[in-house]
Amino acid sequence: KTVTYEYTVTQADVDAGKIDNIATATGKDPKNANVTASDDAEVTTVAADAKLTVEKTADPTSDVKVGDTVTYTVVVTNSGNVTVTGITLSDTLVTLNEAAFTLAPAGTKTVKYEYTVTQADVDAGKIDNTATATGKDPKNNDVTASDNAEVTTVAAEAALTVEKTAVPTSEVKVGDKVNYTVTVTNSGNVTVSGIVLSDTLVT
Repeated sequence: KTVTYEYTVTQADVDAGKIDNIATATGKDPKNANVTASDDAEVTTVAADAKLTVEKTADPTSDVKVGDTVTYTVVVTNSGNVTVTGITLSDTLVTLNEAAFTLAPAGTKTVKYEYTVTQADVDAGKIDNTATATGKDPKNNDVTASDNAEVTTVAAEAALTVEKTAVPTSEVKVGDKVNYTVTVTNSGNVTVSGIVLSDTLVT
């Protein structure tokens, strides 16, 4: 007796790399004793190609200043042909609390988060930011992918303002003391370092 039947390959089969299948025939002999026989037919699946893709975007992407909020959107896609489990996200700017997740092939996960622009960012003229997704393939090997989203800050305007006052301001005579007060203000939008104050009258 020949029996032919079909089986549809599942994602679990591809994750395993093969399909183990045993057929067993069981019957009775004339003395009502069990008679049994088995055979297996192993089928291998396509080669495992564990792969993640990360796409990171920012809004806005330019002219941000100190205190502004940048919203980052990260889309993680399983671009391979096996399931990737325990996927975690990390970011070079912020600590992410997103729980680990699993993606089947073609599956996606979108994560959004915010970042507040700092003075250091404006001093640098840009915000470099990389998001990395890391997970495990069915054989417990690491699978990782990253993407960067650069945001430019407002144009640098380095400026200092000096305000000098004197007391008293008139009718001074020989031997009198004049008190000068000098206030230096950073009136630009970037940090100014190594500032030295000099005066034409005193050292």
